[in-house]
Amino acid sequence: MKKIYIILLLSISFSAFAQRTYKVMEKNVFTAIDSHSQSEIDSELDDAREQFKKALSKDKTDNIANFGLSVVYSFDAYSKKDYFEAWKYFQIAEENIASFNEDDRPVLDQYFFKVDKRRRNKPLNKNMEWERKNVEDKLIKYVREENNLEIANRFLNEFPDSRYHENVVHIRNYIEYRTAENANTVEAFNAFLKKYPTSAQVKVATANRNRIAYKQAVASNSLTALKGFVKMYPAALQVEDAKKLMGVFAYNEAVQKNTLAAIEQFMIDYPNSSKMPEAKIVKRKLLFEWAKSVNTLDAYNQFVAQYPEGEMYIDIFNLKASALGEQLLIDFPMENYSFIKGFDNNKINDFGGDIAIRPNGEILLVGNSKKAADEMNDVWMLGLSAEGKMNWNTIIGNQYDDLANKVYINNKNEIFVAGSTNAMGDSIPGKSWIFKLNPEGKNIYNRTLEGQEIHSFQIYPDGKAIICGTAYNYTDSTNYTFLERVNENGRKLWDRTYSQSGYLGAVVINNVNTAFVAGERWLFAIGEQGYLKWDKIIEDSAVNINSVKITGDNKVVYSGTKGNEMYALAFDFAGNKLWETTFERVDLAKVKESCILSDNSILIASETIDKKIVIAKISNTGTFVSNKVFSLANGVALNGIEALANNFALVSATRLGQQDLIVFKLNF
Repeated sequence: MKKIYIILLLSISFSAFAQRTYKVMEKNVFTAIDSHSQSEIDSELDDAREQFKKALSKDKTDNIANFGLSVVYSFDAYSKKDYFEAWKYFQIAEENIASFNEDDRPVLDQYFFKVDKRRRNKPLNKNMEWERKNVEDKLIKYVREENNLEIANRFLNEFPDSRYHENVVHIRNYIEYRTAENANTVEAFNAFLKKYPTSAQVKVATANRNRIAYKQAVASNSLTALKGFVKMYPAALQVEDAKKLMGVFAYNEAVQKNTLAAIEQFMIDYPNSSKMPEAKIVKRKLLFEWAKSVNTLDAYNQFVAQYPEGEMYIDIFNLKASALGEQLLIDFPMENYSFIKGFDNNKINDFGGDIAIRPNGEILLVGNSKKAADEMNDVWMLGLSAEGKMNWNTIIGNQYDDLANKVYINNKNEIFVAGSTNAMGDSIPGKSWIFKLNPEGKNIYNRTLEGQEIHSFQIYPDGKAIICGTAYNYTDSTNYTFLERVNENGRKLWDRTYSQSGYLGAVVINNVNTAFVAGERWLFAIGEQGYLKWDKIIEDSAVNINSVKITGDNKVVYSGTKGNEMYALAFDFAGNKLWETTFERVDLAKVKESCILSDNSILIASETIDKKIVIAKISNTGTFVSNKVFSLANGVALNGIEALANNFALVSATRLGQQDLIVFKLNF
């Protein structure tokens, strides 16, 4: 009987608590929900919170108490709201949703109706889903808006399985990154990277760490510090700059020691240093001084073996050309170069021109430069060995601006150069210009012709020349093209006007003195007196022919562009078309020149809008073989291309930005 009494007493007690929590929801929570008074809201919810907690201390299964605490802590107007506590209690209530009995349903229905009238008559499980989203959204919004490390860590620790866990990880990482960023030290960024190696901020933290570390290394003015930076952070963007600066520091240390061993060790350790040209000069000076001090035949032979050119100017010039070539190789694409040289006329802007091969295999490079920085442009001619070493150079020009476009060397080793002369800046156009030198460089003639500029010319075996270029009509202010022939002294023999018109960009002569001319979409052949032998008009307006060459097996190959493609077609000498082809056009490149290799394949050299050189190779039957693309940081302009034996070719170009002439040889 006593036992039954105790059980009955406990039942009455639990019933009283259940009744109390039910009443708390109705009396306190609902009053707070309906209230507009802050003091009343806080008072009612304080009371509700204490009663719910007291109920749970007596009976942990009181799900109305758990749900009620979730409501209390998530109530936005409550001064003591705690979204963490709200979410914790809601999860308990949701897990025990089955424990809500029929007596609980009215108060729950009343709550959901109060907070959202659309929840009326919704099933409990649907209303709980809605409440879940409501409470959880408040929590995550709070975490995001507070942007507080302690709050973010609390969320991650208390709710590791939350669907927002990854999002809060990003928030936590961002807060930690900002702390490191505000400290702005190598140590702070390294600590962040070690602690959060997979965070979204790893890249920017690494970049900032590297930037500061590099700045500190530079500020130390120490080769050791720079070496340490490169070793510690080998992937840093500043490594190449550090290496360059290391080369400068190492060079300065070597020069201070002023010994041959020190400068040679520097050259071994820093072969790509910008100080290499200076180091070579220092080495030569030290080696020469050593040879003089030893004063033996072997010592002098050793010096001469390393500096075979002998003359001071030529020696320095070629060292600089090699150094410039080495710098170019860093940016140029990987190819099997026989050599690559860069030529600079005393830091003056050098540009344009052409290249030709002399009968003995030596190279004639023609460009444009100045005798001094404040003078007008003239023609700069450089005689190079077959290996690209400068043997001599000279500047030729008239009173005003003179520009060389093309150079030709005949079988007598005579030199012909054409372009424009006597231009005065942009205000007064120049005159078409051609001059001829004997093999030793002595002037034979120097002529101005009709028009403003010569684009292409060819020399007949008897020394006469056929020339095409641009002229200017002062009457209607329009440009037009001209085609004329001059005698062996450069005086005009005839010029011709044809029914067709267009830009005449290139001309070539065959072994019976027929000239083949490229005129955009008009291709034609003429005899020595300028009369048409045949002509072809390409109807497709997308075609633009810029170059023409003759293969060793007597094919006349025209090349240019056709819309978004490169284009070439071949004829026999009688004008019968042999083949026609199109192939890839890289970056809308424009054809500037072509040449025929020793196996009769064709190289078509072009230049892109963004200043890259593209050299395409096609077979003797028009089949595309390959494309080679050459680029530099500030751009590179094509000047000329010449074929050599064994399918080698020689290319001349202008390195833009620094404005230096480039010559390189490679196999195709």
